[in-house]
Amino acid sequence: MNLSVDELGIGSLIVRSAADASALGMAFVLETKPEGSRRFVFAGPRCLGVNGVAAETIMSDASIFFDMILPEHRAAFAAAEAQALQTLEPFDVDVAMRRADGEVRWHRIASLLRGQPDGSVFWDGLQIDITDRRNMAADLLEQHRRLEVAVEATGLGFWEWDIKAGSVAWSARNKELYGLSPDAPIDLQTYLNLVHPDDVERVRHAFLTVQESGHGGDYSVEHRIVTPSGEQRWIQAHGRVATDASGEAHLVVGTSLDVTERKATEERRSLLIGELAHRSKNGLAILMAIVSQTARGAKSVEAFEDQIMARLQAMAKSQDLVLASGGGPVVLAEVIEQALAPFGSTRIKIDAEISNLVIRGEMAVAMGLLLHEMATNAVKYGALSSALGQVSLSLAPTSEGRAAFVWRESGGPRVSAKSKPGFGTRLMQQALRPQDGHVTFAFKPQGFNARAEFPIVR
Repeated sequence: MNLSVDELGIGSLIVRSAADASALGMAFVLETKPEGSRRFVFAGPRCLGVNGVAAETIMSDASIFFDMILPEHRAAFAAAEAQALQTLEPFDVDVAMRRADGEVRWHRIASLLRGQPDGSVFWDGLQIDITDRRNMAADLLEQHRRLEVAVEATGLGFWEWDIKAGSVAWSARNKELYGLSPDAPIDLQTYLNLVHPDDVERVRHAFLTVQESGHGGDYSVEHRIVTPSGEQRWIQAHGRVATDASGEAHLVVGTSLDVTERKATEERRSLLIGELAHRSKNGLAILMAIVSQTARGAKSVEAFEDQIMARLQAMAKSQDLVLASGGGPVVLAEVIEQALAPFGSTRIKIDAEISNLVIRGEMAVAMGLLLHEMATNAVKYGALSSALGQVSLSLAPTSEGRAAFVWRESGGPRVSAKSKPGFGTRLMQQALRPQDGHVTFAFKPQGFNARAEFPIVR
């Protein structure tokens, strides 16, 4: 069929020429009538290669072409077609079609619509085979998914920041690390709001140092975050800054790793090392105080020797308890007895109900550390530094599954509140924390008081 330029349309001629010259796809002109009939008034020579049927075949019967659309795609195609007819806006849809030889291929069908005075419409269009492109996109998506799974199997979260576009993308694992839901929106400001306020500038500095170098590179920074629920975590972030030809940073990709537990371990190790150094420094002073008090109360050299050896042996057992690793449940009274024996048990009054409490083995180490520190301070500065001073341990009310006791000193030197906590004070605050316990204390004029709360074994 030979059509005039007016019938075919100048736009259609341009599309046809471009399609034929580039082998881009099949150019076509479809006419639809108001009563619903449709026919191809033109189908380009690429029809055979794209659909497996000759152009003349679909021009003689348009239904041959539309029947190639897979049944499960026909409803969506028809809806898009009806919408385009109603508005005369451009038509553009991707659809799977079965060729005449049985092979299923994906096609993109796009048309510009021209309404006619008699109500008919010409569709100047192009059909392009996009199967390879879709397969490539699917392969890339699968590769990205596998990479993400491999990265997250190591506990890492993956993130990407397109600087020029201003967009941020986080993997589901990365959102989980920051306490966000998988569908939570994310942008740069949301991230900065999650970073602990004291660490924001350190994070900025790590990135800017690489960005301002002009050639990109890697950076690494550990910082705290505060999740939406209020939980504080430590994150180790590694980033790689990519630059364009002018040296301007345009993309940053990286990973996040939760290192909260490592940080807590390092803090406990540092505390333990500090405690060992602290004990070494004060060891002689404590020993001299014990020897002095023992000598004042001894009536003979033999009695002095017996008492001092007994106390030194008890002190050695307490040291073993502090350094021991966790084990089975331990009776709290035994921990108290071993920890306090070197300091003169006759002046330390213990509530009989405490003997009924049992604590975890790992708690025993922390408890021994706490009691030893409080007793040491009492010998050096508090009630036990005076001949008339006393210490009492009594149970205090608390919640189910937990116990608490109060350490109360009296009869010693008048106490003044410390303006700045020393190492011993910080040690008492930290001792039970890793085992879900906590200690509060007060330097009252009549004597030092402390309240320790901790979980127990039923």
